[in-house]
Amino acid sequence: MSNYRRKRKAPPKDPFKKYVINDDIQGDKFRVIDADGTMIGILSRDETMALAEEKGVDVVEINPKADPKVVKLIDFNKFKYQLSKNTTKTKSDELKTIRVSVRISLNDLKVRANKINEFLAEGKRVKIQVQMRGREKSYPEIAKQTLNTFVGLITQKYTFENEPALSGDSYLVTLIPKK
Repeated sequence: MSNYRRKRKAPPKDPFKKYVINDDIQGDKFRVIDADGTMIGILSRDETMALAEEKGVDVVEINPKADPKVVKLIDFNKFKYQLSKNTTKTKSDELKTIRVSVRISLNDLKVRANKINEFLAEGKRVKIQVQMRGREKSYPEIAKQTLNTFVGLITQKYTFENEPALSGDSYLVTLIPKK
């Protein structure tokens, strides 16, 4: 019999568990902020809870280390939605990578150039990588020539985020769309 034990996966962590809400908040006085971000003032615990109940919202502890603690009067579900919305990436920040070989044919370069044109039209940044393998590494000028040919096929307006440079076994360049 072996000593093999199956490891259990830990449950996913809840990013909202760190927020204390309503009656779980400790303290006598709070600096209260309204849902739209305006400062209401420093209120006692009872006044804060009564104001939240009157407005029909939750009291969410924003900064527990401040003196007095900072709380916000907002619907907790709405608060969670806003936080999750802020953490998602915007499409313009996305970086697409296209890798090609030194031996790629001109027709394949045209197909990939059309794809890059689409990415640039959508406002995405594009990283082009011309990879060299084996003996190809002895002739980096061929990779640079392939990269220049490839960049010449792109019809969409762009600017170089960085100039074409040799990095390890590949030539790299990053293009950003012109606005």
